[in-house]
Order: sequence, then C-alpha cells, then structure tokens
Amino acid sequence: MKLDEIAQIMLGVFAQRENDERGENSYLLFSLKNYEEKQTYETLKTNKDLSQKLIQQGDLLFRLLYPNKIIYVDETLQGMLHSSQFCVIRTQKEKMNPIVLKWYLESRIAQTQLEERITGSIIKSMSISNLKGLEIPKISLRKQEEMEKLIVLWEKEKEISKQIMEEKEKLYHYYLEEMVEKGENCIGDSKTRTN
Repeated sequence: MKLDEIAQIMLGVFAQRENDERGENSYLLFSLKNYEEKQTYETLKTNKDLSQKLIQQGDLLFRLLYPNKIIYVDETLQGMLHSSQFCVIRTQKEKMNPIVLKWYLESRIAQTQLEERITGSIIKSMSISNLKGLEIPKISLRKQEEMEKLIVLWEKEKEISKQIMEEKEKLYHYYLEEMVEKGENCIGDSKTRTN
C-alpha cells in the first residue's frame, strides 16, 4: 500500500512569507537545530490563523531536504508550527502505528526507496508527491503492537547506553585532568632527563 493510503501528509508553512512582527497570533516554530541542541524555539508572529497547521502528538516530522530525518512528535513538541523544510505525516491509527512507521521509514528497505525518489543534483530533496507514493508493507495491528514494544525498549536501551558513555567520558576527563594538575606528567619527564 502507498503511504498516502494510511497517512495524511501536510507541508509546513513558509515562515518568511508568513512572518509579520505586528501579527496578532504567535506560534513556536520548530527548528531541527533548536531540537537537536535543546535550545529555545523562535516565535513566528502572523495575522493568519495557522492553528490547523500545528503538529500533534503522534505525528511524524519528515525533513524533505537530504539527508532526510524523521522525528516523532511527543508532548514537548506538540502545538508547534513546522517550516516548509518539513512535512507532517499523520497516520490513521487504525491502520498504522506512527512509532512503527518511523522505524520502517528509517529502515534500510525504506531508505533504498527514499533514495530512489530524491531529486536535485546540488540541493537534494524529496517532493511531497514522491513521498506519498512510497510503498509501505501491510502489517496487522497485533504485530504492530509487538513491534512498538520492541522499538520502545531498544530506544530506551540506546538512551541509557548514551548516558553511561557520557558519564564515563566525564569521569575519564576528571581523572586525566587530576593527573595533570598533580604533576603526574612531570615524573616521566624527570626520569628521561636523568638518564
């Protein structure tokens, strides 16, 4: 089945075109940089009512520029606007679990399909129509529930491993800096001078 048979796909707003400093409505604007660096999001002011364009929990944000990136919208992102660099994939929950769809779109099978659909030589991007035509396997809802449990478990394990590595790195740096401060590196130097 095609992606547009199981999900609604909506392009984001053209932020520069919509921005009006005197606008009555203000929206937080999703940015990949702010998301990855955990920074404060910019505010877009406009006179237009863009409430129908706000992302919802369970949506997938798909970056149209290459390399593509897929972000699951959780409670921290819901209610934001997204720019035209992204589209929202809003699944029909009775057909496709968004967590399973995110996993599939990031899989090698889907990545091969996506790469075939990318256009442009200098700035590579994915068109909405090419994305809509992406082939998605039909998976029973019971199987999707099992897959979701496995995906969530794996994501938690990756997060824990990342935290452990960050803590170890801090610990190693602390010990190495302590050795330098105590002059441990000078002992080796003095031995070589006396020989």
